[in-house]
Amino acid sequence: RPGMAARRWDRPDAHDHVLLLVAGDPGLGRAIRDRLARVAGRAAARSGRHPRFKILAAPGPREAVRRATPPVSAVALDPSERGGAGLDAIRALREARPDLAILAYGVGSPTSDAIASVMAGADFFHDCSGAGCEGFERALELAIDRRRLGRLIERNQEEAEEARRRLAQLSGDLVRAVPGFRPIASREDVLPFREAARRYLLAAAQLYAGDARGLAKALGVSYFALRRLLARYEVPYPAARSRK
Repeated sequence: RPGMAARRWDRPDAHDHVLLLVAGDPGLGRAIRDRLARVAGRAAARSGRHPRFKILAAPGPREAVRRATPPVSAVALDPSERGGAGLDAIRALREARPDLAILAYGVGSPTSDAIASVMAGADFFHDCSGAGCEGFERALELAIDRRRLGRLIERNQEEAEEARRRLAQLSGDLVRAVPGFRPIASREDVLPFREAARRYLLAAAQLYAGDARGLAKALGVSYFALRRLLARYEVPYPAARSRK
């Protein structure tokens, strides 16, 4: 909680995320650290309360790329630092760590910086013009959420593509095993239930043409229920065989 002092955590060494912070301005860096130190981690009644973020420092964008080891789950940096090195670092981080949440930030930055940062691979951009970089913690949460959800969608898409590949392979095996069989290739090939049922009943009625009682027995319904069933699916009632 923003109003809770960091010293009140009963588990101050625990954390939910490891943030690698690049702050060229020492004063801004301290303000960001102070804000994040007051953000509560996940409530854990049995294990106590702890801050959400453990903060590591990197002196510059290039060092951030080297220090973004697997335990680091988020990086925050200013893309305008050192003649474009910040944007290069975002690209390198995104390529090396697809799972890494990246927050770009700046003070009074032009819109072009925000656009360039997101195009380079940042998950969110925050303007730190407010006192003490107000809202930084929320921007960081948004970057983390966006990266988590994006990776979830990507994994689902990868799994779907693998499922399609396996389905195509299995369909090929089925065609070889059953000559002349054409497996379902897409959703459009699947008939709605009502139409499938109508076609089934139509074929059955043709098979039992003139033998309504035989059709009723084959379908497992009574002679009277057969009339209602065929009427519901608009299937002609099989006429009785003519007697010679």
